[in-house]
Amino acid sequence: MATEHIEAHEESHPGPRQYVIIGIILVVITGIEVGLFYIEANAALIVWLLILSSLAKFLIVVGFFMHLKFDDRRFALLFFFPLLIMVSLVVVLMALFSTLTR
Repeated sequence: MATEHIEAHEESHPGPRQYVIIGIILVVITGIEVGLFYIEANAALIVWLLILSSLAKFLIVVGFFMHLKFDDRRFALLFFFPLLIMVSLVVVLMALFSTLTR
């Protein structure tokens, strides 16, 4: 009986320098989020910018610190598909009950 060996391809995991760069990127995005509170603009625009920046930070943290970027793509689908459904549901409910821009 022949056994097939599946070669696990290994992508290079980030080193300490890359983690520091990722941390700096997260700090910059957080600074932008804090700055958005002080801008006098359309409330709906600010909410969408905050949602998008939070999503970007989430994807960076999950991708690098939880190593989903380096795992099998099926794990990422199992994680991100329910997240997409949940975020969509929350946005629709907020719009339905007029709390999206309060």
